[in-house]
Amino acid sequence: MTVLALMRHGEAGMSVPDEARPITATGHDQALRSANWLRDQGLVPAQALVSAARRTVETFRATELDCPMTATEALYECRGQTVLDEINGVPGDVPVLLVVGHFPGLPEAAALLDPGAELPGFAPGTVVLLDLDDGPVTPGSGRLRDAFTP
Repeated sequence: MTVLALMRHGEAGMSVPDEARPITATGHDQALRSANWLRDQGLVPAQALVSAARRTVETFRATELDCPMTATEALYECRGQTVLDEINGVPGDVPVLLVVGHFPGLPEAAALLDPGAELPGFAPGTVVLLDLDDGPVTPGSGRLRDAFTP
């Protein structure tokens, strides 16, 4: 079984184009606090999938998590099913997978995985943990484990 951590990027500043928006000092703090919460849960990601947008890459770096990271354009401005498709593209058996992305794709993915879950509002820096069934990630194949908003 894999534990999936879905993390929304930290608070972002303004910039044009949208994908070039950096995280703010608050966003940096949010990312680090969320990563420390993951560590406190005994969960250290073995792999990270990150939207290629500047604010998500900077959020991942601010977590100071020591795991391989793959940045992908597919997680930028996507729907929940695309998040699931990207997760299914991760090779091997990853015990803890971190996905750093955006609203509304991440909350949609969480709702697809566990349709009956009461999910948080996914404010910047929020991380949601789901236990995933073995096999392909499909709607209904996860259960909400916990959540944290910095």
